[in-house]
Amino acid sequence: MRRIRWSGPLPAAARAEGRARRAVGVAAGVGTVLWVVTHRSTIAEQADLVRSWWTPTVVALLTVSGTAVVAAAVVLRGRATGIAAAAMAVAVTASIAALFPAGRYGCFGPTGTWLPPLVATAAVAGVLAWPRGWPVNLAVSGMIAVAADFYVSGGQSIHSVAESLTRTWVMQSFFACVAAGIVRAAAQLDAATTAAVRRAAVAAAAEATDRERSRFAGLIHDNVLATLLDAARGTDPAALHRSAHRTLRQLDDSTHHLDDDQIPAPTAAETWCATIAETGPGITADTRIEEQARARPLPREVVTAINAALGEAARNSLRHGAVGRDSVRRTVRVDIDARGVNVRVDDDGVGFDPRRVPADRLGIRQSIVERMRRLPGGDAVVESHPGRGTTVVLRWARAEPADAHPPTLLSLRGATGIALLVAVELAVVMLMVGYLTGGAGPAAAVASYGLVGVAGAAVLIPRRDPLPWPSTALIVATGPLAVLATRVVVPDHPVHHGSWILMAYSYVLALLGIRGRVGAAWAGLGAAAVAFAAAGAGWSAAIDGSAVTAGTVSAVTGFALYMRPTLRSFHQARAEVARNAGAEARTAAHDGERRRQLAYLDRTARPMLELLAAGRPLDDAEQQECALLEAQLRDRLRAPGFATSAMARAARRARQRGVTVTLLDDGGLASATDAARAHVLATAVAALEETSAGRITVRALPPGRPLLATIVVTSEPPRRIEIAPDGSVVPTPETSALA
Repeated sequence: MRRIRWSGPLPAAARAEGRARRAVGVAAGVGTVLWVVTHRSTIAEQADLVRSWWTPTVVALLTVSGTAVVAAAVVLRGRATGIAAAAMAVAVTASIAALFPAGRYGCFGPTGTWLPPLVATAAVAGVLAWPRGWPVNLAVSGMIAVAADFYVSGGQSIHSVAESLTRTWVMQSFFACVAAGIVRAAAQLDAATTAAVRRAAVAAAAEATDRERSRFAGLIHDNVLATLLDAARGTDPAALHRSAHRTLRQLDDSTHHLDDDQIPAPTAAETWCATIAETGPGITADTRIEEQARARPLPREVVTAINAALGEAARNSLRHGAVGRDSVRRTVRVDIDARGVNVRVDDDGVGFDPRRVPADRLGIRQSIVERMRRLPGGDAVVESHPGRGTTVVLRWARAEPADAHPPTLLSLRGATGIALLVAVELAVVMLMVGYLTGGAGPAAAVASYGLVGVAGAAVLIPRRDPLPWPSTALIVATGPLAVLATRVVVPDHPVHHGSWILMAYSYVLALLGIRGRVGAAWAGLGAAAVAFAAAGAGWSAAIDGSAVTAGTVSAVTGFALYMRPTLRSFHQARAEVARNAGAEARTAAHDGERRRQLAYLDRTARPMLELLAAGRPLDDAEQQECALLEAQLRDRLRAPGFATSAMARAARRARQRGVTVTLLDDGGLASATDAARAHVLATAVAALEETSAGRITVRALPPGRPLLATIVVTSEPPRRIEIAPDGSVVPTPETSALA
C-alpha cells in the first residue's frame, strides 16, 4: 500500500488560533474603552486633583489605543493585532506611571485613583503582544500600578503595599491566564485539526485500498476464476461464451464503480432478489423492509458486497448442497430495518464441516466471510453440519452517530482548570483581606467571600458547556447572598471597599459568561446590585460598585457572542477538512488500486476471456493455459505476499512440469523486514525451480511464530525447509517427517 501523507496548509476556516487572538483583542480593547466610559463621573471629579494635561491625555490615549486594538483585530488581523495590543499595554502602563509627574503625594486621598485596575486589560493585551513574555509585562505593570497608587493615595504600610501588590498580580494573572488559555486551546485545536486531517487521509487511503483490493478479489474469484476453471475442464463453448462475456462486462463496469452512491432500500432488495433468481430459479426469496428503512438509503458498497456474497452463497449451495440428494429446499430471507440489513440463506442439503475446509479454498473465506467483514459494520456467519444443511447469515449495521457535545472555549481539565481555580480563589481571598482592612467583621467577610469562592469552584468543575443549569442557578443566587452578608457589618473604610465583594463576584460572572451562560451572568449582576442597594448602601453606591462587574460582563458578553459561534465553526471546519482530506485520499487510493488491478487483469486474464467470449472451441493447449492462468490468479488471491513476477514464473514452470503448487500467506510477510522478505522469496523460487514432481507447499506463517515461512516438498526424497524471522534457512535433516 502506498503511504499517504497530508502536508498541505489548513484552510482559513480551520485556523483557530488567529481567530481566538482576534476575539481576545476585541475583549481587551472593548474592556478598556468601557472602563473609561463607565468611570467618566469619577474621572471628571478627580481631574482637578492632578495637572490639567494628565486627564485628557490619558483618556484620549486609552480610548484611541483600545479602539485601535478592536479595529486591528476585526479589520487588519494578523500581526497588526499583536502590534496594537502592545501599544495598548504600553499606553496603560505609561498612563499610570505618568501619575508621578502629574500628581503629588496623597493628592487623591485614601480612595485612590480610577486608573490602576486597568492593568488587567494591559495584562490581557500583553498575552497577544508577547506570547512568551507576557508574565514579565504582568509583573512590571502590576508593580508600577501599586507604586502609583501608594504615591497618590498618601502612602500605606509595607504590609498594605505587599497585600495590594499580591492582589493586583492575582487579578491580572486571572484575566491573563484566561486569555492565554483560550489562545493556547485554539492553537491546540489547530494542531489537532492538522493531525486529524493527516490521520483521516492515511486511514481513508488504507481503507479504500483494502476495500478495492477485496472487491477485486471477490470479482476475480466469483467470475474470472470460475470462467477459467470451466474452460480448463472443457465446458460447453456456448456456456463459456456467456460466462466470459458476463465477466468482461463486469470488469468494464468496475471502471465506473462509485463507492459513495446511495441506493434506496427497496432497490437494493430488488437487486439481491434478481441475483438469487439468476443464480438458481428454484430458490425462494422473502423480503421485509421496515417503513423507517425506506427513507434511509444504503451505501452502494454495502449493496454490492452483500450482492456478491449472496450470489457466492447461493452458488455454493447449488454446487455442493445436493450431492447425493434428490432435492434440496433453498430459501433466502432479506430483512432491512433502521439499524441495518440481515440476509439469511438456508438449505437442507448435505452440509459440511467448516473446520475441514482447506485453507486454499477461497469461496467461503474470501468471497463471503472476508468480503463482509471488510465492510465497515459488516459480518458473515456460516453454520453447517454434515447431513443437516447450511445457513449463511450476512449482516450489516449502520454506524450510529457519536453523542456530540457543544465545544468549550477553555480546556478546564487538568493543569489549566487547576490554575484557573487557584487564580479565582486567590483573587477572592485577596479581596477579602482588603475588605477586612476597612474594619469589617471577619465572620461576615469569611461568609460572604466564602460563598463567592464556592461559586468559583462551581463554575469551573463541570466539564461540559454550556454550564449545567443547577450549577448556573447556584452561581446566580450566590452573588446577592454574598452581598447581603457583607452588609451585616459595614466597614469604616470608604464605600469603594464595600463593593469589593462585587469585584470578587465579577470573576465568577466572567467565567460564567465564557462557559455559555451570558444571560445568567447579567442576571447575577443585576441581582447583586439590587441586593447591594437594598442592604443600605444606596443606589448611587450600588451603581458605582457595579461598574467593574458591568464592564467585565460586557466584555465577556461581546467575547462570548463572537467566540462561541467561532469555536463551533472551528470544530465543524475541522470535521469538514478531515472529511474532505479523507475523501480526496479515498478517491485517489480507489483509483490507484483499481488501475493496478485492471492493468494486471488486462495483461493476464483479459486476452483469454476475450478468446472465450468469441465462442470458439478450445484446443488442449488453450485449456491447459486456462488452468495455469486460473492457478496463477488463485495464488495472487490466497498468497498476496508471494505475488511477485519471479514467484509467478517459477510456480507456472513447476505446474507445467506436473508439480502441484500451493501458495499460502497467513500474514507473516507483511510484518517482516524487506531483507527477510527478499530471502523468503528467493528461497521459495529456488525450491520451485528444483522441484520436478510431487507437491510443493510454500506457506508464510502468521505473525509472532518462531518461523517466518516453511516450504514442504513431497517428492523423492521429501524435504522441509524452515525459514527464520530474519530470512535465514534453519538447518533441518534432509528427510524429516512431513507436517
